[in-house]
Amino acid sequence: MNLLLYTLNSKLKSKGKAQGLESVVKMIDDMVVLLGKDQADDDKSKTFCEDELERTTDEQKAATDKKAQVEAEISEATDAVAALADAIAGLKQDIVDLDKAVAQATEQRKAEHEEFNASQQLNTAASQLVEKAKNRMQKFYNPTLYKAAPKTENTMEEKIIQAGTFAQVHVHRSMDEEANFGTYQKSEKSAGVIGLMDMMVQEIATDMKDAAYEEKTSQADYAKLMQESEESRAANSKGIVTKNASKAAVEGKLDAAKDAQTAVNTDLDLIAATLGDLHMQCDFLLQNYGLRQEARTNEIESLKNAKAILSGANFR
Repeated sequence: MNLLLYTLNSKLKSKGKAQGLESVVKMIDDMVVLLGKDQADDDKSKTFCEDELERTTDEQKAATDKKAQVEAEISEATDAVAALADAIAGLKQDIVDLDKAVAQATEQRKAEHEEFNASQQLNTAASQLVEKAKNRMQKFYNPTLYKAAPKTENTMEEKIIQAGTFAQVHVHRSMDEEANFGTYQKSEKSAGVIGLMDMMVQEIATDMKDAAYEEKTSQADYAKLMQESEESRAANSKGIVTKNASKAAVEGKLDAAKDAQTAVNTDLDLIAATLGDLHMQCDFLLQNYGLRQEARTNEIESLKNAKAILSGANFR
């Protein structure tokens, strides 16, 4: 204040009291206006800085939240894609395993069927052999039950052989007739053997029946297995198609989320740069706004006091 008055007195002495008073008063008024303008600029800058810092900080928070949301979506989509890929791989492996099992079952069924046919043929042949043996015994022990084999036309060679041996057969016929009496006595013993042969034939027939039942059951089980395998394979194939479609959809969402992540990272970089510029521009003003305002207020009051003193001063 003293310095200000000293300056004013100097100007008054240099220019004269009346002329200097008017000039100094005008200068005081100009300084008051200038200080007011500076304060108005600070007020405007303060409002701008506060608004921009608040807005940019809100944008930064929103972008940060968006980034967290996008990262969560990326993590979720990545896990979903991996899970679907595992599920698809599992279904494909199930089809491979199923095809392998079907091939093995088919080979086994084929082998069992061939074994069944071979067994049936062997049992049929065995039964026929026993029947032939039984028939021959009936011819010897019980001719009335003998069943002659179907007659066939002899070849010329067989006819010549039969003609040459006819005499020998005729000579031995009387000897055979004498032996028949002894054979009759043995017929009772032959009944046990023939009964045993009948049991053998019956057992073979039972085995063949059981084998036929097992073959029918195995074939039915195989047909059921093939139907179930076909249905399972179709379901797995459909599942692969469905999951591939789901996987493609999730991969699309994952790509979109990654694009969104790139965009939000770019926004955050821009926001960080903007905040940096705002802090460089505004921090000093905001931190010193009160002091600057108080200093200007005091200065304006001093100028007004000086003007009042000058207006009431008696210059002699």
